[in-house]
Amino acid sequence: MTGTFHIEIQKAHRRHDIWICLLVSMIMVVWVGGLSPSVPDELANAYSALFYSIPVINSIILPVFMALLASRLWDMEIKGNTTKLLYTLQSRRSLFKGKVIFGVMEIFLTVFMEMGAVLLLGKIHGYTETFPAGQFIYLAVCTTAAGLMLFFSEFFIMLIWNNPLPALCVGIVGALLGLFSAFMPPIVSYFVPWGYFIPLSSYEVAKWDQATHTVTYGTRSFNWGLLAFTFALAALFFYASWRRVQKQEV
Repeated sequence: MTGTFHIEIQKAHRRHDIWICLLVSMIMVVWVGGLSPSVPDELANAYSALFYSIPVINSIILPVFMALLASRLWDMEIKGNTTKLLYTLQSRRSLFKGKVIFGVMEIFLTVFMEMGAVLLLGKIHGYTETFPAGQFIYLAVCTTAAGLMLFFSEFFIMLIWNNPLPALCVGIVGALLGLFSAFMPPIVSYFVPWGYFIPLSSYEVAKWDQATHTVTYGTRSFNWGLLAFTFALAALFFYASWRRVQKQEV
């Protein structure tokens, strides 16, 4: 297993995967950083605004990123048509484990950098709102759960078609659907898994003052049911991907 994982690290180095993870996090930082408050009244509500914005941005960025990550993990084997050769050198389980572990680690890295950016923005801009530690942890868990679910779903699509293009197309369309679902009745968002970042969020707009152009944010209960369902979907797509690898003809 160690040898397999080392090989995946070498492949990732050539694919520049770590730089892609960093780029995704930087896009999020620049995006929400450009919306950062600057006046005292807004700074007192800054973390709420940030925690409200991040799920919306993730619903646009991460479906495409997860499709890109899943397709690139298996892309070299497809382009080189080396699957048959690999299966003679190592077991299917070993190859699958190596790719899954590496993909999951990249997801954790991306979430870690996003959460680190939250702390960094609060420090740089001097947010005066009390840091909501519980909300911070919940956001990290929800982002990870939705990311894993999207990754394994895109990985499964990649294995079915044996081509990265369908997975990328699904990711792009899913991002558009996820963003669109944010403006629909809440029940609609439950049928759009690419946008689960938004219904999983515990922040909502409580009040909009048109005269002063200020927003007051409120919180709602943690959506434990949807979070558990998201993890269950991730497990389902993981199992479906493994079964596809087991039955794959080479």
